Amino acid sequence: MKIIKKYLIKDQSDLIFTRTDIKNFFKEKNFLYIDFFLLAVMELGTNILKYPKSGEIWLLQEENDFLLAALDKGSGIENIEFSKKKGYSTSNTLGLGLYQLSQHNYYVLEIFSSNKNPHGTVVLLRPKHMTKLVFLTQNYIDLPKSGDFLFKKGKFIIIGDVSGHGIKAYKSAEFIKNYFYNARFSCLLIDEFFLDLHKQLKENKLRSTVLSVVEVDKKGVIICGVGNINIYLKKNKDIELLTQKEGIVGENYSSVSHYQLTDFDEIFLFSDGINKKILYNVLKQVDCMYLSLICGIYFSDIKDDKTILGVKNGL
Repeated sequence: MKIIKKYLIKDQSDLIFTRTDIKNFFKEKNFLYIDFFLLAVMELGTNILKYPKSGEIWLLQEENDFLLAALDKGSGIENIEFSKKKGYSTSNTLGLGLYQLSQHNYYVLEIFSSNKNPHGTVVLLRPKHMTKLVFLTQNYIDLPKSGDFLFKKGKFIIIGDVSGHGIKAYKSAEFIKNYFYNARFSCLLIDEFFLDLHKQLKENKLRSTVLSVVEVDKKGVIICGVGNINIYLKKNKDIELLTQKEGIVGENYSSVSHYQLTDFDEIFLFSDGINKKILYNVLKQVDCMYLSLICGIYFSDIKDDKTILGVKNGL
């Protein structure tokens, strides 16, 4: 999943521009649900202007599907379930209310809001079907190049964080991607992979990295890694923070962990740009991986590259 458009909403002109730009974007793609999205933009954007006074609207894409998120850092919604009831609508909106947005045949409405420990509110419209693997990334202060990386090959995924930011970090990440795609390995030989990768990075005068290699199949998940890629294991409402060995790849032997996942279990891996406490609070309240990833990115004010991966019961 990737953020393809971000709009800052501070006044009515911002909202009109957002609606027009999204309309033009979808016209080129013959998007089936364009009218629904445009109505949602106006309803959710007007709510942003009425309460927190400012916020953002994001357009996201997951393969061939599009998602719409309205985000703010205001005081939150006091009663989420009541706000979605029929007949509830704020004044000066289109009169649709969240109820109407939640009645679509193809899209589902998801809401995260916190007023006890104020972070704000995220409202997400996403397709009802879900994949079992979702990730989202955002570059350092919106630079075009990132030192974070996440790549998938077959049943293997690597998620990592090269030291620093900018073009050299990006070149290092691209080198790791190509090395990963061309390598033949298993988790049984992961330290040989890490050692040779470290050697290649040094020889090419590139930057060091921390990373995790994730092997996913129907039996569960194996995670091998070194360094500060954080891991949350969520079993029902119980959330456990798991750690890897400290250091960088190639200079420390990896930790290897096996996890059996039931139908309701999830694992989240995330770089140090994501605030652990904020993500923990989100995961305690939210069951949708898409919404969890968006909240993890949006509410983490740390100025760093940010990458978060969610895996639910294999692929």
